[in-house]
Amino acid sequence: MSIVQYVVYFVLLVGVLIFVHEFGHFLFAKVFNVKVHKFSLGFGPKALAFRRKETEYCVSIVPLGGYVKMLGEDPNDEIRPEDQGRAFHQKPLWQRYIIVTAGPAFNLIFPIFIYLVVFAWHTKETPALVGSAVPGRPAAAAGLKPGDKIVAIDGDEIRYWRDLGSTLRDRAGESLKFSIERDGKTFDRYITPYRAVVRNALGFPSEVGRIGISAAYRLAQIGISDAQSPAARAGLQTGDLITSVNGKAVDSWHSLELLLTANRGESLRISFLRPTDSASELFDLHLLEPQTTVVDPEKVEQAGKTRYEIGLFSAEMFVSRLIKDSPAEKIGIRAGDRLAKFDGQVVTSWIQVIEAMQAEPDKEHQVAWFPVGKPEVSATFKLLKKTSVDDYRNERTEYVFGADQRLLIKQVAPVEIKNRFTYALGRSVSETGKVIVGMTQALVYLFKGDIPSDSLGSVIMLAHAAKTAAQKGWDHFLAMMALISINLGILNLLPIPVLDGGHIMFFTIEAINRRPLSLRSREIASYVGLILLLSLMVFAIRNDVVRYLLRPGS
Repeated sequence: MSIVQYVVYFVLLVGVLIFVHEFGHFLFAKVFNVKVHKFSLGFGPKALAFRRKETEYCVSIVPLGGYVKMLGEDPNDEIRPEDQGRAFHQKPLWQRYIIVTAGPAFNLIFPIFIYLVVFAWHTKETPALVGSAVPGRPAAAAGLKPGDKIVAIDGDEIRYWRDLGSTLRDRAGESLKFSIERDGKTFDRYITPYRAVVRNALGFPSEVGRIGISAAYRLAQIGISDAQSPAARAGLQTGDLITSVNGKAVDSWHSLELLLTANRGESLRISFLRPTDSASELFDLHLLEPQTTVVDPEKVEQAGKTRYEIGLFSAEMFVSRLIKDSPAEKIGIRAGDRLAKFDGQVVTSWIQVIEAMQAEPDKEHQVAWFPVGKPEVSATFKLLKKTSVDDYRNERTEYVFGADQRLLIKQVAPVEIKNRFTYALGRSVSETGKVIVGMTQALVYLFKGDIPSDSLGSVIMLAHAAKTAAQKGWDHFLAMMALISINLGILNLLPIPVLDGGHIMFFTIEAINRRPLSLRSREIASYVGLILLLSLMVFAIRNDVVRYLLRPGS
């Protein structure tokens, strides 16, 4: 990307947000009949200017801010007889509150329109269909099965997977009435979401409600632990994908389980696909080779019951890859091993392992597994804490176990969005609110010292973010604009003199004391605020020099 494009994206990102901010001040100044001398985007010498009636509109050459110059903002302004009552300081306190607050408020509202454009562009969404249900979790315990459609929760319509997630997020521990559609019939089940810990991009935890379902179907990809089992003797291997049993098509692990459970000892002619070695050295690409075999089930008597087994498991808990020198490799886990327990709990889904690690990443965990062809073993370990740098040159902390699976899945097919504009508007408001809460929490964490101060950035960070987002696509660029707009709105509300929040603080003191602060007090406070902002700016620039020029990989 050339330096010209770099500058263009930066100016576009910052220029739009400055305009939105200043337009908020300008609009309500006009609404309350305050005389506006100048509306400026940028500082310094004018690059473009024109006058319309009493206001001069200009674009200046330094695109790092803007201002609306109103009559009466400066105590030394001369108020002509014809302008009496139109000066800013002559307006009622409530009007001054609104004029000053409008700038940050517009920055907080503007992302609704940005997200509306992004969301309205998408024509399809994932429906609220159950792809898989984790055994032992609330959904499976209530009898939900792959293919079930969740149509309502406590009487509120659920159409898409996103609706389901947002509804459950804050409802952990509550008994909820789920209306389920299966085979054309609707029935109700009461399900209580459990509390799961998730971590945001900054690594901070939050609790969300979940019921243990996924929008992905587990395909009939198998794993084998016992080399002497009927399946192993018939030539089946971990990673094979079953496609049919005795001529009946198999499209998921659930359908394979039903066929195996119904079998009463008859020989099983199994068709399957086997991954070959990677077809490329540059990336992981495996072709699937069709094969067939015949498996003879073994009769097993247990607790007075008879069942027929062939020794198949879902590939879900079989380790397919390991990171070198990771905790998993050091305790002896190898590719092909099957995880059985994590922190003392039986695990049948990798989601259970991830949730346990996210909940307590710093604790010592215990894992039990079956090595290929051997009895169960167990060991304790601590996750490896690693620091990485993302595309925006920000440091991110991650906790590594080092064992992973590579399960073949099939996502629930998306459907056309009904009433797309209305749905996009609702999502836009929800997403904006979620980001405002997240940004506010991050600011609190920063002041508390939970977020390192070197995460602060200057205009250099903004320019890099604009360039990186633009390279990723227009939707990433708009999403970045929304984030920066909210960030700008929140920061401007801080009670620091020279910021909008400082003016709001002065007005609040005036409301309490029933008289404005003295001119001298405001001047001193403004000098202190200016020094504070300049100090923060210098510190942020120093951070950016380290981040983009001195940090490895810059």
